[in-house]
Amino acid sequence: MTSAPQWKPNIEAPSWETGVHPEDAKGWDEPMPLDPPPAPPLDATRLRGVGRMAQAVADSLQVPVDLPAWLGMAVASTAIGGRRSVSPKPDWSEPVTLYTMPVAAPGEMKSPALSLMAKPIFEEQKRRREEDKLAVARDQQDRRIAEACVSDAESKVIKASDPDKRKSMRALLDAARDDLEMLGEPKVFTQLIADDTTPEAATDVIAEQGERLAVLSTESSFLGNVGGRYSKNANPEIVLKAWSHEPHAVNRKSGRPLLLERPNLSLGLAVQPGFLTGMGETGDVFEARGLMARFIFSMPASRVGERVYDTDPIPASTSQAWGDQVKAMMAAIWDDDECRELQLDAQAKASFRAFWEALEPRHKAHGDLASIEGWAKKLPGQVLRIAAVLTLLDNPSAEVVPVDVMDDAVSLVPYLIAHARLVSDLMSAERQSKLGPARAVLDWLRRKGVEGRFSAGEVEKGVRGQAWCTEMADVDDALDVLLRSGWVRQIDPPERPEGQRGRPQKPRFVSHPDVQGVERRVISINSMPRGAA
Repeated sequence: MTSAPQWKPNIEAPSWETGVHPEDAKGWDEPMPLDPPPAPPLDATRLRGVGRMAQAVADSLQVPVDLPAWLGMAVASTAIGGRRSVSPKPDWSEPVTLYTMPVAAPGEMKSPALSLMAKPIFEEQKRRREEDKLAVARDQQDRRIAEACVSDAESKVIKASDPDKRKSMRALLDAARDDLEMLGEPKVFTQLIADDTTPEAATDVIAEQGERLAVLSTESSFLGNVGGRYSKNANPEIVLKAWSHEPHAVNRKSGRPLLLERPNLSLGLAVQPGFLTGMGETGDVFEARGLMARFIFSMPASRVGERVYDTDPIPASTSQAWGDQVKAMMAAIWDDDECRELQLDAQAKASFRAFWEALEPRHKAHGDLASIEGWAKKLPGQVLRIAAVLTLLDNPSAEVVPVDVMDDAVSLVPYLIAHARLVSDLMSAERQSKLGPARAVLDWLRRKGVEGRFSAGEVEKGVRGQAWCTEMADVDDALDVLLRSGWVRQIDPPERPEGQRGRPQKPRFVSHPDVQGVERRVISINSMPRGAA
């Protein structure tokens, strides 16, 4: 009797490229969530004078306090006008200027909130323009006279009949030119704030206004112009450089070059969520060039549906105190011809250092800041700037940031991170951040039930056609976020035997066991019958 053939295990090991490898399921840490947690509410008391006024505005208008608060911080930055910087240690100095962007849906009372918070600045602008009238008119008259004298002297030089007379007329011409040059740059009316402007026009105004300007607006048109949404020619240079006071030169086909030594720009832009999700190609400009990393974001929960009609008006004392603070900053700082640097007191230095050292490990591959990496790198500088603004609001003559103000600024860090992640999440509906593509790849791995090792090329084929995926580099970026967040692991190819030719083998990837929602059973193919599933 012939016995039935017995099954023998396949002793051939799986290729490093394919198959389920038992070792791939070992040693995983808990992956970082890709969905941002709910953003915490703003403790407006941490913003001191700004917070007091913002809370009164929020109570009166029934809006989230975040909206007037961050617009108010931009107003305070406007009053400083780039005339201050802050230094935590030697060789590190941050300009005291802010770009803030609260995000709120239509009908959230953005314009009334801005009007109330910016009222002192508009009043100061109006007062200064009234004072400018006589000086501007006199300068224009003196300039017309001087230019006419130059023109008359030139005519006399041309008409001079002999060398001695020509020499005498040239002396008159030189004197007329000296008189014109002594007038300096033409005097212009004070402009503290712009609204719907282009970056080119803003650059000209910055040059005219002592190298400072603010854009305070409840519309997104300025950023749309910067990103080239309308002209198709992105021009973010002045916005990038004015945040860090970098020199900026503009060479035009006609006219003399424009040279700015320390341009300063303050931005307070209350935008609608649709602006961030509808950026399209302009989002690449903001993300790739680091413009969005310069903003302090806020995306508070709406109060619509829970508002009350009868509200307390803003107390006159609160409004008066806010106006007095802003105008005092204008007088002491904006009018200062010198750019002065604030230091931190000893305890403030210790507080800031402790924050910095606690934040630093969070930048690592599996840190929770991976999805907002570019923004997070500028967070320490933002904390310094916030602390300096609050210090100067309390005391425009201050030269040192005290520890209590620094502690208030540091306490805002969880809020700032959470809201930046919310905005990044909103922007990732298009291609403005790496978070959306990373989620798309994770979703593909789950839907396809990808087991074992896979390549970047396989991922690209699977997600091809999605709006965010235009080239292989997009997939590489998404996988990089998943690597840093602990959702996938890279398996490097074995080294080729010496002398073996051929194309270099590409790395493979394996996903976290939790990608499938349950812990995967890892079954060695060596213990399975041939043909088993």
